Amino acid sequence: MKRRLIIFIIMFMIMSGIMIYDLLTGKINFWLAFLAFGSGNLLGYLVGSISKIKWHEEDSVVIAKMDRIGIIILVIYLSFSLSRRWIFGHWIHGDMLSAFSFSFAAGVILGRFISTRIKIRNVLKEQGRLMKP
Repeated sequence: MKRRLIIFIIMFMIMSGIMIYDLLTGKINFWLAFLAFGSGNLLGYLVGSISKIKWHEEDSVVIAKMDRIGIIILVIYLSFSLSRRWIFGHWIHGDMLSAFSFSFAAGVILGRFISTRIKIRNVLKEQGRLMKP
């Protein structure tokens, strides 16, 4: 699970860097990037909060399990992610569409990171294994 969180952070940093570059070069205005980032964050948090994270007694680690509902939501999420250019392309075009997509993706990744981290902390707290900072 720690590896998954690290991957989320690395992806978020890359996407955020692209988002900031797009903002600074004027490809997208602040409010549209904020809207994309915020809605992506909400979607990522909702998708992440549905995943089941549990304690594995034998290995003494936190694991994530996918159930049927989680798999269905993942398929819907991936379908949306792959078709977002088609969906958003009706209203936004060109460089702004690319910038909007990167802002949205950065928000989704951050939302997934936050929800996954909260779930891991809750599982560790239940097991009495959460270390105080």
